[in-house]
Amino acid sequence: MEAGAALRLLLTIAISVSSAYAAQTQPTAAGCIAEERNALLSFRAGIASDPQNLLASWSGQDCCQWRGVECSNSTGHVIKLDLRNKFFLDDFVAPFYSPRFRGMSGKISSALVSLQHLKYLDLSGNHLGGEGVAIPGFLGSLQTLMYLNLSSMNFVGTVPPQLGNLSRLQYLDLDNDYYSYYGYYLRSEDISWLPRLCSLRFLDMCAVNLTTIGNWAQVVNMLSSLRALRLCECHLAFPYTPTTVHPNLTSLEMLDLSDNWGVDVLNSTYWFWQPDTMRHLDLTNNMAARPFPDAVANMTSLEVLRLGGNQLSDVKAKPLKNLCNLRELALWSNYINQDMSEFLEGLPPCAWSKLELLDLSLTNISGKIPNSISQWTNLRSLQLSANRLLGSIPLEIGMLNKLTILYLDYNQFNGSILEEHLAGLVNLEELDISYNSLHMMIRSNWIPRFKLTLAYFPRCKIGPHFPLWLKDQTDVRFLDISDAGIVDILPDWFWRVLSNVQYLNVSFKLVQGYHGHCSLCPQLRYLTSTPTTSQLPRHLVELDISRNSLSGPLPQNIGAPNLSDLLLSDNDISGAVPRYICQLKGLSVLDLAKNNLVGQLPICLEGSEETPKLYLVALILYGNNLSGKFPSVLQRCPELVLLDLANNKYSGELPTWIANKLPNLSYLRLRNNTFSGSIPFQLTELRYLQFLDLAHNRISGSMPHKLSNMKAMAQDDYHKKIWDNPLSWSYARPGGSEISGEKYDDSLEVVMKGQYLDYTSNIIYMVALDLSHNNLVGEIPNEITSLVGLRSLNISYNQLSSKIPEEIGQLRSLESFDLSWNKLSGKIPSSLSDITTLSKLNLSYNNLTGRIPIGNQLQSLVDPASSYIGNNYLCGPPVSRNCSVPQLAKGNLDEYQSDSEVRYLYLGMDIGFVLGLWVVFVTFLFARTWRTAYFQLCDKLLCSIETFLTSNSQSYLGKLWK
Repeated sequence: MEAGAALRLLLTIAISVSSAYAAQTQPTAAGCIAEERNALLSFRAGIASDPQNLLASWSGQDCCQWRGVECSNSTGHVIKLDLRNKFFLDDFVAPFYSPRFRGMSGKISSALVSLQHLKYLDLSGNHLGGEGVAIPGFLGSLQTLMYLNLSSMNFVGTVPPQLGNLSRLQYLDLDNDYYSYYGYYLRSEDISWLPRLCSLRFLDMCAVNLTTIGNWAQVVNMLSSLRALRLCECHLAFPYTPTTVHPNLTSLEMLDLSDNWGVDVLNSTYWFWQPDTMRHLDLTNNMAARPFPDAVANMTSLEVLRLGGNQLSDVKAKPLKNLCNLRELALWSNYINQDMSEFLEGLPPCAWSKLELLDLSLTNISGKIPNSISQWTNLRSLQLSANRLLGSIPLEIGMLNKLTILYLDYNQFNGSILEEHLAGLVNLEELDISYNSLHMMIRSNWIPRFKLTLAYFPRCKIGPHFPLWLKDQTDVRFLDISDAGIVDILPDWFWRVLSNVQYLNVSFKLVQGYHGHCSLCPQLRYLTSTPTTSQLPRHLVELDISRNSLSGPLPQNIGAPNLSDLLLSDNDISGAVPRYICQLKGLSVLDLAKNNLVGQLPICLEGSEETPKLYLVALILYGNNLSGKFPSVLQRCPELVLLDLANNKYSGELPTWIANKLPNLSYLRLRNNTFSGSIPFQLTELRYLQFLDLAHNRISGSMPHKLSNMKAMAQDDYHKKIWDNPLSWSYARPGGSEISGEKYDDSLEVVMKGQYLDYTSNIIYMVALDLSHNNLVGEIPNEITSLVGLRSLNISYNQLSSKIPEEIGQLRSLESFDLSWNKLSGKIPSSLSDITTLSKLNLSYNNLTGRIPIGNQLQSLVDPASSYIGNNYLCGPPVSRNCSVPQLAKGNLDEYQSDSEVRYLYLGMDIGFVLGLWVVFVTFLFARTWRTAYFQLCDKLLCSIETFLTSNSQSYLGKLWK
């Protein structure tokens, strides 16, 4: 819908450009000029592949008769060369690695400069670039060009400034949006050549990096003839205080600055609010965070307004009251915060019968869908996803007979969906009512008049029997009936009807076998049992049959060669992983967790000279009985981001090639296996690694140093973008706004805060290191304090000694910290109290001594005393031992005191003894009177003792004699 409006405007401009020379495009009977024919033949020689046979007719003397070539009727010169890939949109939908690409491949010959009368050149959608190949600068020599289209080609590097020599150019398209996704980046550090294109009417530089161009607005403003400008995904920088620019673009009708993520504010003095000729304004995804701009009220010619993907506040309909020509209004993800009825009533009544698209998803609108929705008779797309709408769906919505897209998902609707709601929607193609409390009450023999291409019903009740009305929906490409209350077998017509399906989700206890027996074999094996039966649908890209009770082995061949996501977790599947997985070249996500798989992963032609590259991004195999060494096949998965082999029977040492072969690895979970040996220091070279779990293995040795190399853990503001998430949608919902992007509903267990927590797609936000329950020895390296992004750190149940690093308080993001059951000694660092996010601390059963640090967060821990149990010489709150009365332990003193402390004790005793003797000696030497008195006292005491002993001894002997 949105693309259609833009396409109509672009076609209008393109037609006006081509009309300047359309009268001269009749081929001449005299044949073409020899020099130009040779130039075209040189071009053909540079083409290595031509799947459409565009150049098959390029033979003979008259090149004016060749396909894609047109000559001037008066001069015979070649004036038009149209070799665009007309099937590029089909190639765009197909996976990038698909051999079905139908564009030309090769290089552009410099011989084209001989075509000095060429006015029209279109090579778009072909592979005529490649690694290290930039847009040829010699194209700037074709000074008669009026139309140049190099969009969607795999060029890299800098846009040549020689294009500024094309002073007659009216149409320039360098759109690189598609190939930038695959690493073919275009950039320009100087666009001062643009104003020399004084006749330019259309300019598209989407996905050309213009980060360094601070004055791009002033430069573009000099193109006074411009009617359409597209600078989406150019990394544009918008100043906080807009530079005063006198608006010179008095003919501008279309402006697309979407996906720049750089507009922090939308100031009404920005030049793009000025032209009253503007018909199409797209500022989607620009982080705008200001009140809704009032300047839009002056743009009375506006037909398309797209402000979705921003954070505009206090969005009201009042500034739109003068926009009577409005056909598309997209405000998703902004803040309307209003009752839906009130907002709709504020929109201009003069546009009610014209509006074709209304997207209010994620705008916090509330209330009910008003019955007056029936007055919007021209609506073709109504998107109300992820709001606070409630109540029942009004029957009046069934009166919108032009509606093709209806998204009501993620709201609080309840009640029933009746035939009356759907009967009038004869043009409906996409229906999403998922995640509501709705019940579809439709007769089994009802035959709908619409043909759906998208049908999403998860968490809605459409069962218990399989909906028979789907039997006629043969155009369905996207189907989700997971957790929809269906308890039934898949009907015989199911795969026939869904022969063209691309996304299929039948998870959550939906797939039942025959006679109540659930088995994978009756459900999938029958697809491969006879030559006349097709396997899984050939165009299937994503398949989710997780959380059912399927049993039996996986089929050796399931078809679906373009399969990207295969989710079969939480079933009862047995046997080995079939070798057929290796043939799925585009497989991105493979989830076979929580089954009964055994053996090893297939080798996939290991050792062959033609070793295939696998495109796996996420491999999730936890909770099986897989065994053997670390899978060597993963060396062929350079795109791997998430690897989960936990709860299996893998053994042996971790390979040293992980960092070299898996450079993008972000999540590595290997807990509950029997891996042994030391932790390879190469793991610290994984700069994207943010989640590492090696717990419950037999790993020994010391902790690796150079932990600071793990950049993803060492950045407290590190956040992956949602489109980098391997567990998010790889196929955007057609025609819809991006609500969350998450699709992965299975759980990945993370031990945090002393308990098992389940993460789904949000695992992307977890930064954790877990090395617990191993045999690690030595000290905790000080480099661990550089991992400031950590939210969970667990090194418990090892044999680590020495002290806790003094700067441990630098880990300000820690929520869970566990060093229990080690041999750590010394004091608890006082910096620990600096961690204000800490909610779980466990330092128990070590040899820690001294005063426990005091801090607000440490005092607020649940049962804080248990955090220190087993450390007998810690003192201070929350333990009962008082730090004010120091006590020495009897025996074992050297266990709690260092050798240096003992040496100092003995040295002090010796010095005190010697000093005491010298004080007495010196006193008696120089003080005669004291000396005399002292010795007289000693003599008197000796005499008394002698007299006492003599008298007592005589008395004793007398008694003895008697």
